[in-house]
Amino acid sequence: MRTFLAVEIPQHIRKKIDTFIQEETGKNLPVKWVKFENLHITLKFLGEIDDKKKKEITPAIQEVAKKYPSFNMSLESVGCFPSPRNPRVLWIGAKEGSEQLCAIAQELEEKLAPFGFEEEKRFHAHLTIGRIKKFCKVDDILDKEIKTNSFPITSITLFKSTLKPEGPIYEELARFNLG
Repeated sequence: MRTFLAVEIPQHIRKKIDTFIQEETGKNLPVKWVKFENLHITLKFLGEIDDKKKKEITPAIQEVAKKYPSFNMSLESVGCFPSPRNPRVLWIGAKEGSEQLCAIAQELEEKLAPFGFEEEKRFHAHLTIGRIKKFCKVDDILDKEIKTNSFPITSITLFKSTLKPEGPIYEELARFNLG
């Protein structure tokens, strides 16, 4: 099963972000926008794992989650990877809480490396809102203002991702409470 670790975004915050996405959808850009129910912040993409591997890594994820207390987060400003001249992914950045998120992501990298997961070089706390299918200018999107209120992050979720032609379907496999 294809899996990843993420923090979930409360529904009222997702509504605000989805409103922003819907405004941009009307511009007919070659962007595959993230669906409302799939808005989250990925901490670590794990890829294909089986039930045995899931059981093996569960204690390590639990250990990381217990080490960090719940915290508040806010999202602010639109950006893209890898650069505005060659945009592939559109995102909204984490503002408040980004240090905690980065610390959790880094520790997950370290704890999961012995299980054969490739360590990523750098974590950037962000929520992906769209993937660009072919080159287009996104300067006007990057100039947009978006800010959310603060919201609590209380857990890390292990998700299964099933790829479908109409977009991925995410299913919660396990939840690890912080603190």
